[in-house]
Amino acid sequence: MTTTIIRRALAAALLPIAGQAFAADMSTEQAVEALKLAELAATYSAEKVERATGGASQSQADALLIDMGVLSAADLGDPGTVSEKLGAFVVDQQDVSESYIGNVSDRNIAERLVHSWEAATVIQNDEVLTFLNGLIDKGYTTGYNVVSTGDASNFDPDLMLRYGHSDIQHAVQLIYLMKSEGFDPKVQFIPKSSAFVFLPEWGEPGPSVVTFDSGKMVSVVKEYNLDLEFRNAERRDAFMELITTYAKKDAQDEPGLIHASWWQPFYRSYVENDDYVRISENVVTIDGYQADLASLPENAATQAEQIRSAGSDFGVETIDVWVNPAFHRYLLGEAE
Repeated sequence: MTTTIIRRALAAALLPIAGQAFAADMSTEQAVEALKLAELAATYSAEKVERATGGASQSQADALLIDMGVLSAADLGDPGTVSEKLGAFVVDQQDVSESYIGNVSDRNIAERLVHSWEAATVIQNDEVLTFLNGLIDKGYTTGYNVVSTGDASNFDPDLMLRYGHSDIQHAVQLIYLMKSEGFDPKVQFIPKSSAFVFLPEWGEPGPSVVTFDSGKMVSVVKEYNLDLEFRNAERRDAFMELITTYAKKDAQDEPGLIHASWWQPFYRSYVENDDYVRISENVVTIDGYQADLASLPENAATQAEQIRSAGSDFGVETIDVWVNPAFHRYLLGEAE
């Protein structure tokens, strides 16, 4: 994927300064030079170095990187750990393609989430909305999610999961849950509009419902994605157990769950994962928006051709996505 290519290019660009990223010979001095922090490191007095390192080192670079939170004093005795942490940090700092609102550990991360939610609206582009809703009216799909392409996180797909929901208090509680359980991924909040067929038996349609000449009704509501980039694959894979334990409903009024937990949570990986189930997404790009249409793999090609038959001023790409088992059961029509 594009993000992976960017990261590899950055690592290659840093070779003359720091040695190959993640190699066993990256020193704190090389990292400070790569980060353009040499002048700051030079301001460290002997007393400040002593305070930061606890007497484990006399290096200004060591002390600075400890104060930055990149290393701990205990790391200094393990060159392999130092190199791995420095390599990852330097490449990450140089990757300006990413867009995110902060880390789970940030003190005001929940405030940023709520602010972003309050400022968000459903899609305002009538032409795009009419086109996408028309796909539902024609029977090509039963729903879609649409986001602005400008909100893309560009996270490393090998470390990222995308979590979708509709209740902002759920997101706030999930952030604090992750913090309490030792998770500290980067977080990008992506407002999205979610559209689905509204059935007459659900009652009187509200203002979010559009009725077509065919009589079919479509509801378009505000939801969100949380893109989460974890520090390593182990923490990424541990996320499923966290959600299964604290954010997946298995019984009505089940205790011990965070606010507004769903029977079938929805989160996905864009790289193969043995704990997840492969499905397909037809990704439609049109006028600065991206619409994702989830489907079972055996139906994806037919759906893509149907979408293409609806016009020509948009792009359609079919990709593989790996979703949590509960959401896969949802696609199969199962209740839990």
